[in-house]
Amino acid sequence: MKTILNKPELVSLLQQQLKDINTLCNEYDNGNETVVALIAEKITGIFHNTDHSKALLGQLKLSHLNIYCSSEVYNPKSLTNFIGLLKLAHRTGKGWGYAAKLDLSTLTSVSQENWWNNKKVIIDSDGNAFTRAKIVKSIANVDPLILNISGWKIKDAQGNSTIVNPIPETIRQIAFELLESFRDVELSKESKLHYKV
Repeated sequence: MKTILNKPELVSLLQQQLKDINTLCNEYDNGNETVVALIAEKITGIFHNTDHSKALLGQLKLSHLNIYCSSEVYNPKSLTNFIGLLKLAHRTGKGWGYAAKLDLSTLTSVSQENWWNNKKVIIDSDGNAFTRAKIVKSIANVDPLILNISGWKIKDAQGNSTIVNPIPETIRQIAFELLESFRDVELSKESKLHYKV
């Protein structure tokens, strides 16, 4: 039997999901990369509708809220892979790799549909485009799509190439955008869901 939650319960559930994402991000930042799938699962529950369940934002009628976006704008004339949410960074002992920006100054406000389904944040060397929804649902195993972007080569000044995976840091940056978007939002006031006692 399907359980129907009232507005305060839904607000509490969304607040808990956001708190859990923040906790998981802290674990990730401390070196535990295995939590990436859990972060993706939490984000999926907030945004993704299925045949059996409605996304939390939909249930709370919060689709009017904009979400912060930190992605660079894709230039279709570029001949290189596009990874719009990340920066290249050098880490001691690990060398060059992709890193989440985690920078408040890069955030702009966009509609939820644009943020989740429309904005291309990765385009691989074959021209395949990936939205946040595609990436997050794949990692959360909600969508059977297999991400074909696990290996990217980066060359250093000496010509040595390293293979790096942009997905974990992309998920981390998506979580950052989401958490910042809801940081000062009063969910109960913003929700258009009529509360029946």
